[in-house]
Amino acid sequence: MAFLSHSIPWHVLSTMLEYGERCDIGPQHPDLWAKNKEGQRKQIEYFTHKLQQTLLEHSTTERRKYRLTQDYVKRAEKWTVSEPADIVAVEPPSLEDDHPQGEIMEPSLRKRNAERRSLAAESWPASSPERRLVYPPDFATTYMSYVPITSGAAYGRCGIVEDFARIETWIGFTARNARYSANRGSEDEYNRLWLDRKSCSDIIRISIIDSATTVDSVRKTRMIETMLLLAHHPHVGVTEFISDGMSCCNKSVGLTSLIKSVAVPFIYLNILWLYVDGNPSSPLLQPREQLQHYAYGYYRNSTFVTLLPRPAYMNTQSFNNMMATVLEEHGHVVEHVFFNPLLAPYDSGRRSKYLKLSMAESQLDTEDLRRERDVFTDLPMLKEALKGMWKILVSCDMLFKEIGKPVNWEYVVIESMSLLFQDKGGFERLMGTDWMDYELARNKQESFGFYAAIDAEVRAS
Repeated sequence: MAFLSHSIPWHVLSTMLEYGERCDIGPQHPDLWAKNKEGQRKQIEYFTHKLQQTLLEHSTTERRKYRLTQDYVKRAEKWTVSEPADIVAVEPPSLEDDHPQGEIMEPSLRKRNAERRSLAAESWPASSPERRLVYPPDFATTYMSYVPITSGAAYGRCGIVEDFARIETWIGFTARNARYSANRGSEDEYNRLWLDRKSCSDIIRISIIDSATTVDSVRKTRMIETMLLLAHHPHVGVTEFISDGMSCCNKSVGLTSLIKSVAVPFIYLNILWLYVDGNPSSPLLQPREQLQHYAYGYYRNSTFVTLLPRPAYMNTQSFNNMMATVLEEHGHVVEHVFFNPLLAPYDSGRRSKYLKLSMAESQLDTEDLRRERDVFTDLPMLKEALKGMWKILVSCDMLFKEIGKPVNWEYVVIESMSLLFQDKGGFERLMGTDWMDYELARNKQESFGFYAAIDAEVRAS
């Protein structure tokens, strides 16, 4: 069953797409193609509106579990120093204890939510200034040493640097960046600032991913509260890292890229589930003995082991478009630390090729294989992954609202569909026009972009 199907009308999409070959001139390959149906543009807009409405409702409910905005504003003003002793190690709860045999999951979920509300409701002593670290000490071993790029190595930079666990480093970066913007300095200074901005941006995105996947209610509360404190910090702020622009490799990075990278697989995997749920004879699940190659598929390399035989859906261009969006391992993106275990896990169990398990295992980059997997062979894992994606989107919505830049989720969803279903047989047939013309037409009627107008957001919720 598709995720939150009682609130999000995924079935609307199932009536608009069909699996088969196109009848156009030229090379053919089976895929999910748009049917030519009257009024389907309005139906898709109805779907995007309902998805946005559901996400905003969940975001509002989630935000109520934390403190009032003015509490974070006051607390952030005094957060000028981080002390390692401030982090309290908490063991994750036992899944066996949390979910007794035969018991449904809802009581456990209510228990964790109650714990988080209790934690957030605890008063902050006015005489005790904030002293927390920006991220827990285990980040470097859990997720990475990012990123051994040449420009970073010249400055001793290999991704998440220990100093960036301290708020003083963030404050110092913001001050240096402001001075550089006012009086352009040397190229050396620019490179150092660029790397500092990247480290901060990586940490924020990894923190959101971590808060969405942890089962430790104390850790989740702390991660979200840290993001809310950063959002209101007078000397840091999060707006600096919403969109870091194009990297040196022409890759868009930042919080906006995290949203787009998660929205694409969330939508596509739910669409696939509509067609295969309870139907093992679905043509999308029938085995294929060879890999269908596409130009847009550079996430494959010498360590990537192709699944053969493979279900038919894995040979479609739309699936390939999704994989290329989320699986490419590159020093300027972090999303694959979430998607690798689901779509192409490493034999070693690590989340990224940039994570060195130890100095003795430094040769893993060439020996550690990633094995492509069929997500429908492990439905519990797929359900948890979709839940994690939803939590990431909800957390991003909370954070963007906190800084006064609410996201237009209708725009995000339709843009995601334009990335998945490309060419004349895809988005153009779905909407009756191409993406650029559709965007221009919507802009003439209303403000239609990544950011939503405040009144439009209120109207949708």
